[in-house]
Amino acid sequence: MKNIKLFLIPCILLLVTSCKKDFLDRQPDDMLNLNDVFAKAKYTEEYLANVYSYLPNESNADAENMTGASDEAKFSNIYVPSTDLNTGNWGPTRVPYEGWGKYYRAIRSASVFIERVGENKELTESVKSQYKAEARFLRAFYYFLLMRQYGPVVIMDEIIPVDAEPKDIQRPRNTYDECVDYVVNELNAAQEFLPRKVTDNSQLSRPDQLTCMALKSRVLLYAASPLFNGNSEMSSLRSKEGVPLINQNYIADKWAKAAEAAKLLIDAMPGGLYKKNDANGNYDAFASYRDIYFDRWNKEVIWARHSLGASGTWEWNGGLIQVAGYANYGATQQLVDAFFMANGESPVLGYNSDNQPIINSNSGYVESGPSAVATPYTRAGVWNMYVNREPRFYATITFSGSEWVYKGADGKTPLYAEFFATGKDGLQGGARGMDPTKSGYVIRKYVSPNSDVFNRKLFDNAAWLFFRLGEIYLNYAEALNESSPGHPDILKYVNLIRERAGIPQYGTGPNALPVPSSQDEVRRKIIAERRVELVFESHRLFDTRRWKIAPQTDGGPMYGLDMNAGTSLADPAFYVRRVFERRTFDRKHYLWPIHQNELDRDKALVQNPGW
Repeated sequence: MKNIKLFLIPCILLLVTSCKKDFLDRQPDDMLNLNDVFAKAKYTEEYLANVYSYLPNESNADAENMTGASDEAKFSNIYVPSTDLNTGNWGPTRVPYEGWGKYYRAIRSASVFIERVGENKELTESVKSQYKAEARFLRAFYYFLLMRQYGPVVIMDEIIPVDAEPKDIQRPRNTYDECVDYVVNELNAAQEFLPRKVTDNSQLSRPDQLTCMALKSRVLLYAASPLFNGNSEMSSLRSKEGVPLINQNYIADKWAKAAEAAKLLIDAMPGGLYKKNDANGNYDAFASYRDIYFDRWNKEVIWARHSLGASGTWEWNGGLIQVAGYANYGATQQLVDAFFMANGESPVLGYNSDNQPIINSNSGYVESGPSAVATPYTRAGVWNMYVNREPRFYATITFSGSEWVYKGADGKTPLYAEFFATGKDGLQGGARGMDPTKSGYVIRKYVSPNSDVFNRKLFDNAAWLFFRLGEIYLNYAEALNESSPGHPDILKYVNLIRERAGIPQYGTGPNALPVPSSQDEVRRKIIAERRVELVFESHRLFDTRRWKIAPQTDGGPMYGLDMNAGTSLADPAFYVRRVFERRTFDRKHYLWPIHQNELDRDKALVQNPGW
């Protein structure tokens, strides 16, 4: 197949954008019309590139990534959209991360392409079939992105002319189950004409059959979850004719369908999770997890998108002040507590009424004091709460005393994070007059060891992973635990995640952890594993909503360390847990509000509950 630039967005091909003239609103010889576009292979391919261009660029954490609105993180820049979600300062006239208009433009573009690509005489029939299937997949993906924010949406089964009268664009929302069925059917149709697996290195951003299967897995998992499966708290969400838009009857079989979809994909990827050895040939759990994101297009990746240069937002904002970074993408103390110990145990079991941690006595976790000896991941003197944690912790979180990802300006001298007040990255030290992390931690997951922020050199091979096999393992385990409790595959696939992470598994043997004794306990273990394994990958914000635990996780105090205290790495004043923000989560926040402008245009729409 001929190569095309998937993300080229020529102005002449944008249907509803900020171009000076709408695609159909111009003089006859000013630009091409749609007949011209679909007569030439070049323009047809550029039109398809436009359909791709609406994909969210979640590697740009300042604009389109919602991590800062979850209980994983705090972005210090007050102008990022997550600030509105955290404070509750949003509504129908102020919608952060507003996707309704954007994704319906994308859907319309995809629909036009699907309808008209067959007219092209320069492309072969097989190429046209594949391009059409790609557009069909993208349309299904855009519908999913709408559904994860707004719940039930409007399925557009026809292309409405751009000059349609207002009376002709009145469309009610479909039920959530109808939306799910539509997306799954579209994915099935697309899958038939896509390659099993894209192997051409120049075409790896294209969807294939595995990509369709991955999206089906996620869509069906969401559909089976408490938010959308028999949720009586959404009983008021009804059409204007009184039809419930979210089914009020719990359907257990939805979990079985989600499990089946995930297992089909797992079976189609027998190579398993990505793993690496060190220079001596020994298994390296740290590098195996870290390099899922930096060893581009490795065997675990199902679908990804080149970061378009925006990965620098993670590197600059996750970089230490010492290396000329901004250090303002902070991780919460709640997330730090969620990472396991090296022995596989959770360090913290919960919190007392004063929000102090309930420490797991089996974990070996120590909250206070500096360590006396070095470990494989920490030097002597590092605060004990960071000692003997699992490898994923060290690949994900930068904490005071942790060695920085790369050397100093001379390329030789190791650097160590200092977030205490007078430290090199602290408020009264190197960060004086700046706006660094509010929590005393910084996100390092997307900072490449091949980058050098100090010398303005960033890793240029980054890609944002929309789907990877680790997620599908956890999707399968979760759905199977709900549909077939006790099934041996549940812990098998959780244990495969833990094995790659380099921590003990649940089962028997000298280092194994006890097998969870009930369905509810297994559920908690899966939730805990998912929180760590998929951290900062745009899952947590929607996971807590679909599980209906967001009032407990996303509302209330967010904790970090005392950034205004401490004069050394060993100063205990810095390591006191402090509230850096109190967040708002009301019941209405489970779903985004539809912007008032959309409601004014389409009188058949109903608003989401509470808005």
